[in-house]
Amino acid sequence: MTQDNDPWGNNPRNTEGSELSSLLSKLKDSLFGSGGDNHRNRSNNTNSGKGGGLPAMPKKAIVPIITVAILAWISTGVYILPEGSHGVELTFGEYSETATQAGFNLRKPFPIGSVNKVDVENVKTLSVGSSNGNTEGQMLTSDENIVEISLSVQYKIRNAEAYLFNVNNPEQVLKEALISSIREVVGGSNVDYVLTDGRGEWPAKVQKNLIDTLKGFEVGFDILRVKLRNAKAPKEVQAAFDDAVKAREDRDRYKLQAEAYRNKTIPLARGQAKEITEQAAGYKASIIAKATGEAGRFNDILATYQLAPKVTRDRMYLETLQTVYENVNNVVVATGDNTPMMYLPMGQGGYQPAVLPAPPVKETIKAPSTDGLHEDTLSIPKAKETKRLTR
Repeated sequence: MTQDNDPWGNNPRNTEGSELSSLLSKLKDSLFGSGGDNHRNRSNNTNSGKGGGLPAMPKKAIVPIITVAILAWISTGVYILPEGSHGVELTFGEYSETATQAGFNLRKPFPIGSVNKVDVENVKTLSVGSSNGNTEGQMLTSDENIVEISLSVQYKIRNAEAYLFNVNNPEQVLKEALISSIREVVGGSNVDYVLTDGRGEWPAKVQKNLIDTLKGFEVGFDILRVKLRNAKAPKEVQAAFDDAVKAREDRDRYKLQAEAYRNKTIPLARGQAKEITEQAAGYKASIIAKATGEAGRFNDILATYQLAPKVTRDRMYLETLQTVYENVNNVVVATGDNTPMMYLPMGQGGYQPAVLPAPPVKETIKAPSTDGLHEDTLSIPKAKETKRLTR
């Protein structure tokens, strides 16, 4: 049996049929080449007729090689953690700790340790809905109508460890929980509420249901917002739904116009009613005051009449005639030698002089009795000729 030194130059090893010797020989050749002492050892082995083996390596080369190898191995445990990320470190595949400091960090070298970098700062978005033939957004309402819903959810990772290890494929879990929440809310609402009336309300209900559902899974992320991207009827009946929506919009527009007219007309009518009421109150007060004044004057005349009935009656009669003739355009004068000069408004207001026949020699005018006790007679002297001027 042929023996030779191993690569470290110490213990002899049996190299016949040995795979280990072949591997060590290849390693020696790749690291140190075939020159120097190795070449002399190979020559000695050839001259002695012995089989080839690995020559002894110089001891000075062993320490640097081992040092470099150790440093290279340790360097596999150094990694750079980006800003806004957490590093989840594993030892033999099991969680050990979480690094939160950005920059250079040290973990156990490969293959003992590994690290998973998780972004915990940026907001992530997941969308679900009907698109490109996908029917996951088709929902059935409470009144048995089909609607197509498209929603997006925004979330942010809070706990990197829980996000990686508590559930398998957390994004798929989030998607399934979101679809379930949508079906629950839409299935309990009618089509008008989903598409028009409650369009701005029911996504908030979906968000609340989604948060409650995920609490039991400890998925390690927070739901920030559920946003409705689109809600419509299937394309087969979209035209009919559009007509219904337009009719609803017309109804709302007419309602607003009616409310505007009401808000304009009612205050105006109230103002007019108040004005009429005030005018009536003023008229009432004036009539009462006038009646009160006339009643007071009548009482004064009555008191005077009770003291001197004849004088009062004559005075009232003459005052009445004066009032009547003030508004008459005829002027009656008695012609004679003692006729006083009178001013006649000739040529004013269409007055035209006219000569009328003289009145009878004597005319008796009976004055009506005011109290039914007696009658008084007034005598007018005979006039030779009377001229009447007519307007």
